[in-house]
Amino acid sequence: MKSIELFVGAGGLAIGTNNAGFRHDAVVEWDADACETIRENQRRDVAPLSEWPLTEGDVAEFDFAPFEDKVDLLSGGPPCQPFSLGGKHSGHADQRNMFPEVFRAVREVRPRAILIENVKGLLRESFAKYFEYIYLQLSYPELRQHPDEGWQEHLARLERHHTAGSESGLHYKVVYRLLNAADYGVPQRRERVLIVGIRGDLGIEWGFPAKSHSMDALLRDQWVNGDYWERHGIRKSERPEMPARLEGRIERLRQAGEPAELPWRTVRDALEGLPNPVTQ
Repeated sequence: MKSIELFVGAGGLAIGTNNAGFRHDAVVEWDADACETIRENQRRDVAPLSEWPLTEGDVAEFDFAPFEDKVDLLSGGPPCQPFSLGGKHSGHADQRNMFPEVFRAVREVRPRAILIENVKGLLRESFAKYFEYIYLQLSYPELRQHPDEGWQEHLARLERHHTAGSESGLHYKVVYRLLNAADYGVPQRRERVLIVGIRGDLGIEWGFPAKSHSMDALLRDQWVNGDYWERHGIRKSERPEMPARLEGRIERLRQAGEPAELPWRTVRDALEGLPNPVTQ
């Protein structure tokens, strides 16, 4: 399967899509340091980065014409600063807001699927109207904004088109969800909004996968049966005391059955098996 990767940074999301079976026909990032990080990994022949066709430049200046109808996935994480909990919270008015370029890329490439990642702040109430705009413009990318039309007027036109039930032309079935990486086996609590779109003419059903890990399972492993400490060879005398704020929750877990999910992975889990630099 073929993909285009935008706003790549040092390559985290692109590595994920690569590992999921996509071959990148274009990898685009404007930040020189991020690009140099990728190039250094390429010089060291680090898979899968060694084969990436990297373009250092602004997505706004990238020519998508050669990729029209030739790509299965368009993926990327547009700059999050306009919507982050930190910063100026300027949203659509921030010059770093690159969602309009995402809309252009989808319109010109016509990928079979879209994968967009951004910060939790994108779902804040103050950005609710603009998030609806993102959702509807991704759904109907050919219904483009007129030069003399503000985004809110464009939103109203998109809403009318959406409620009319029209599915002519290029359109996508879009879903989104706020996910926590820890719920999927990553040893980090990292919440991100994932937006997925499937091209409407394909008739493909898709849904977000159920979480595989949970904090409750970790707490049970640590404070109910103690398997976590046994697994890491930590003697009872060396174990920390259970935080008082967790007492009620732990008691409820004692009364409940075994959770269906695996325990959240910790830093200790992630480092297990690595050589000790002090003794090596």
